[in-house]
Amino acid sequence: MSHPLLDIAGLSIRYPGDALQGVADHMAVREASLTIERGQIVSVVGESGAGKSTIAAAVMRLIDAPGRIETGRIMLDGTDLAQLPEARMRGLRGRRIGAIFQDPLSSLNPVLTIGQQMIPAIMHAAEIGKSAARAKAIELLKQVAIPEPETRLRQYPHQLSGGQRQRIVIAIAISGEPDLLIADEPTTALDVSVQSEVLQVIERLARERQIGVLLITHDMAVVAEIADRVVVMQHGRVVEAGAKANVLFDPQESYTKALIASVPRSDTRMERFAHDAPEAGSDTIASVQNVGVVFEGPRRLRAAARREVHALSDVSLSIARGESLGIVGESGSGKSTLARVICGLQPVTRGRVTYEGRDITRLAVTPAMRSEVLQMQMVFQDPFASLNPRQRVLAALVEPQMVTGKAESRAAARDRGINALELVGLSEADGAKYPHEFSGGQRQRISIARALVLDPDFLICDEPTSALDVSVQAQVLDLLGDLRSRLNLTLLFVSHDLAVVRQLCDRIAVMQQGQIREIGETEAIFDAPQHPYTQHLLATSPKFAPGATLAREAPAHV
Repeated sequence: MSHPLLDIAGLSIRYPGDALQGVADHMAVREASLTIERGQIVSVVGESGAGKSTIAAAVMRLIDAPGRIETGRIMLDGTDLAQLPEARMRGLRGRRIGAIFQDPLSSLNPVLTIGQQMIPAIMHAAEIGKSAARAKAIELLKQVAIPEPETRLRQYPHQLSGGQRQRIVIAIAISGEPDLLIADEPTTALDVSVQSEVLQVIERLARERQIGVLLITHDMAVVAEIADRVVVMQHGRVVEAGAKANVLFDPQESYTKALIASVPRSDTRMERFAHDAPEAGSDTIASVQNVGVVFEGPRRLRAAARREVHALSDVSLSIARGESLGIVGESGSGKSTLARVICGLQPVTRGRVTYEGRDITRLAVTPAMRSEVLQMQMVFQDPFASLNPRQRVLAALVEPQMVTGKAESRAAARDRGINALELVGLSEADGAKYPHEFSGGQRQRISIARALVLDPDFLICDEPTSALDVSVQAQVLDLLGDLRSRLNLTLLFVSHDLAVVRQLCDRIAVMQQGQIREIGETEAIFDAPQHPYTQHLLATSPKFAPGATLAREAPAHV
């Protein structure tokens, strides 16, 4: 009788607490079960902390101490991994089990070339010599559609694009010809065209090489694109599991229904994100005119001159008071550079920047711009990196007020800080905590509150929801829409997620290679894109529309 490639049954994982500190034990996974067949892609979804990555770590037997597998079995092709000695488990990692992690740059050593990392890994996994391993590395790079593989082996990770780095990580993961591939958030923070490339590689490997894939993601559009089966987790438990068509388009459990209802759709505007937003005025609050930004690239070997990188080329754009403008495009298209130019964090090489009718181009790096800076505030992608881990939350809200002179006294600054926390759905008690004590969504709310304490007219958000799970992302989008309505804010929203932009923005500017290719009303851009690049961007974006017919039926074994 045949058995699944991977059969997890009754798995429970406990992290002991500390009785002396009053910290209770934490059950990260509770009696979870799932199966994966050969050639099948099974996606595990759920909010942060649901236990998704913990299950992946358990399969690899990489649970951080003092965590432990308390009960259950993890059967790989009939062998219980939970009971294997560590020496035997080491022999399976990289050979029978491959892994792709979220951030390819942190998975690759920055001081070693791609060849110096791939070839030893292949020698170990395939048990072959160096020459054979080099030949296999070239073949693997071809399989994952890396151009000029011989050249890439001599390059360093920073010389490659995000999509190329992720495909190299995939090549390393499959170098031992594994039976099972674990992909933990492999496309998070990748732009849509690169994401599409990575998903195509993973799907092709599963179908052609009959590799079983455990795909962990918070992106329901990715799940709808390539998964065969879906497992939904909440608080360490599996609450629903089944074929993709059943779970995504006919969910039975209330949690699954709520999770799916939180997913922004790219095919239409959703009623849940509708707010009584201020009507955009006829006056312009900010503009850039013929702006160019040129960076000096690395000096070429035996060349006196440095190669110039044109981050922005002759960009012109105006933003009306009260509107929400989305900036979309691939990584490296100039989105974040444009946002930084507008708020004065990036000097321009040429062109003109205005705010409230005043030319602020040459004030960007001088104290004279302080009054304009107070009216423009920025919310960054990673809230944990933008908050001081040693500073309590309320202190982080008080400090900018004191530095800028916005508050007359520290007591007044505290009051304003507490009001800002309450405005974003947090409490005064939360102000006494440190950033690590909050979830990712709560930290993003804190970052928004820090921007709001200075009473800005203009809020610039640079990828503020890209690393958040769908329910938290929906909360942040709701919050931004509500704040825009209540405070009459103007929003500049930078994102690679087209579905998110459609829900929040009145107009969209599409950027490529430092230039604006197309700009127009949101619905017009989505319904009738004019530029070929916009058409490509929309075509390659994974789509999730509950109630729609699946583009591809699940395999017969599902």
